[in-house]
Amino acid sequence: MYNIKAAAKILDMPKVTIRSWETRYDAITPARTESGHRLYSDQNLEDLKWLKIQVQEKGMKISQAVQQLHLSRKKFHAKQDDTREHHNQPYDKQIQELYGAAAEMDTERFNYLLDLNFSLFHYRIVFFSIIAPLMVRIGNEWEKGNITVAHEHLISHIIQQRFNQFFRVFPTAPDLPKALALCPSGEHHQLGLLLFTLFLRENGFSVAYIGPDTPLEGLDELIDKQNFKLLCMSISNEKMKPVMDNYIDKLAKTNPDMHFIVGGRALKEPEVEGNVAYLGTSYEFWQEWLQQQPL
Repeated sequence: MYNIKAAAKILDMPKVTIRSWETRYDAITPARTESGHRLYSDQNLEDLKWLKIQVQEKGMKISQAVQQLHLSRKKFHAKQDDTREHHNQPYDKQIQELYGAAAEMDTERFNYLLDLNFSLFHYRIVFFSIIAPLMVRIGNEWEKGNITVAHEHLISHIIQQRFNQFFRVFPTAPDLPKALALCPSGEHHQLGLLLFTLFLRENGFSVAYIGPDTPLEGLDELIDKQNFKLLCMSISNEKMKPVMDNYIDKLAKTNPDMHFIVGGRALKEPEVEGNVAYLGTSYEFWQEWLQQQPL
């Protein structure tokens, strides 16, 4: 991973050009440190190098070059998907390596492997196809007694930090409704909520992430003061449905304009009922829901 000074030197490009292509044309999405500084992967540098050649040597406009880059990347991943459709777990090697480091509580290697995966794959692949199944496996192994709660808490903390880094990467659109993301009281599994928050952030939404086990008390006042229009919740067990329904009923009475988005493994079939959208865990349905919104 390289900071912007190192990236500019390697590419022989001004830092202002790199920032412009990144923010104005969405050419690449670098990672961020906890303090918000950009970190560029080898793949980011390869993409920038390719764009530089198209613009400087072939006379292509940067907007056209970026469009062509994204199109080629999309076709590449489509071919990968076709190749892997007969495999149950296309990223099993990466998941197994991370699980091994987690089981040993080797945080240095765990973070190194995360950095490596983010440099090799698109961030969405890492979060949805590597981290998500990894955390499900860690949860299952904890329930079986094969790893301790300390293991689960430690790795969950590292993973949440990675999500937080990416939450800060994407610019927000002031004309989009503000969102509040939480798990209702008694719900401690936040992976689905983190993934949906990432989805909203990459689509320009400003999201205040509260997280797991959030009490109902005081939420109506917070929503009113901060003018939140979307409330996102995630539940992993059907037993949490009555609690979730209670949140929706009470908050809808005090905030009639509020829209509720509910996801998580407890929801089997995606559907929309009035001001409540039950979106499950399907990224494709999330996209379909978003496209139908009058935003």
